[in-house]
Amino acid sequence: MKDMSYEEAVEYIHSLYWKGKKTGLEKTKELLDLAGHPEYGKKYIHIAGTNGKGSTAAMLDSVLRHAGYRVGLYTSPYICEYNERIQADGANIPNDALARLTTELSRLVEKMETPPSEFEFGTVLAFLYFKETGCEYVVLETGLGGTYDSTNVIADPLLCIITALGFDHTALLGDTMEEIASAKAGIIKENSRVVFYGDNPEGEKVIASVCKEKNASLSIPDFRQIVVEKPMEAGFEIREGKRVFSLNRQQISYKQRKNLLLALSGSYQRKNAAVVCEAIDVLRECGVEIPEKAVYQGLENVFWQARLEVLSSEPIILVDGSHNPQGMQATLESLREYFPEQRLTFVFGAMADKDLTTMISMLLSMAKKIILTAPALPRAQKPAVLCNMFEEEIHRNGPGDEYAPKLLCTDSVPEAVEYAKNEAKNEVVVMIGSLYLAGEAKNYLRSIPEKD
Repeated sequence: MKDMSYEEAVEYIHSLYWKGKKTGLEKTKELLDLAGHPEYGKKYIHIAGTNGKGSTAAMLDSVLRHAGYRVGLYTSPYICEYNERIQADGANIPNDALARLTTELSRLVEKMETPPSEFEFGTVLAFLYFKETGCEYVVLETGLGGTYDSTNVIADPLLCIITALGFDHTALLGDTMEEIASAKAGIIKENSRVVFYGDNPEGEKVIASVCKEKNASLSIPDFRQIVVEKPMEAGFEIREGKRVFSLNRQQISYKQRKNLLLALSGSYQRKNAAVVCEAIDVLRECGVEIPEKAVYQGLENVFWQARLEVLSSEPIILVDGSHNPQGMQATLESLREYFPEQRLTFVFGAMADKDLTTMISMLLSMAKKIILTAPALPRAQKPAVLCNMFEEEIHRNGPGDEYAPKLLCTDSVPEAVEYAKNEAKNEVVVMIGSLYLAGEAKNYLRSIPEKD
């Protein structure tokens, strides 16, 4: 096989479709064996959960880097380009490295009787890159579940974190909280250390039971000890001579840590930051040297895409990747803090297998207008179907006709963005419902030349 270009490498990775393939860790282990086990020799922080995995991973990555360590970060899905999934020292894997390592790894795949899925291949690719770049620590986010997720090949993680639990991917993980918690708890190893988000009695019972069975320690943050020192505020400021809309850095105290500035917007990030504080304390018990200054700097300077991210100031466009009821509830609570008493314009698009009825009901309480669209994926629900669902929900449980939001169907994400720019330019627009929607919106807005 000839050496691949970057474009050919990404196309090859996406061609390794997962559907219909047997779950388990066998193919990942086989490919790691062929690759000479690049996963060995690293200290891993393994993160599972339904919501907040990416934000938690990004915060820990930032803190560890500010403590002076070389850190690898593996997350999914990506927002704008595949490279985002694999980062070392805060930077995406470069195009040339991705192409070269994909070429090398694809030659090993030819020796396998059954090829790996895209995620299995990507996991091994990440391990190769982390070895090549000399990462000491790796923050490793599961893709789906925990027990059979390809990242679960690591044998002895330094720390396991399970973030907020909710109902998502129920066809694969189960439709009860106990089943979902059990799947996530699959990352817990014998004698390991575990931090669990908590706030979920059914899930906590399962995770505590698994920890006891595996002689693993369990830490749960006490969210009652979060004190908001500086509330969330939205407004315009002047940056480099330009009028820019921004969401301010909120400030909290948690236990002994006072006045932490959080770069990530949203009230839900306060609880994620508390989880990170607990994780840091556990890591210190393991002998990891993390100065307090690094904790403050890491939280103040972290960046994570599509979590109440401002895409445009004129008009005001925010994007949030919430794609299940629990995530959307957290986002809407944050929006109510930033924009009290205000009804907003939403651009909504989602995958057909999500709990659309619940999310639709939630949006109606804050919506002035709703622009319906669909990410360019076969799994996306058609805008016309979404429109019918919204109309049914309005008639059944929604606001009266005088408060019912105006509905508009668009054929694509770029068309929805253009409508928002032209017809809702004096309003706050929030794009929500899917990380794929967020990625398409960001890429489209980037393609438009800025006006002087």
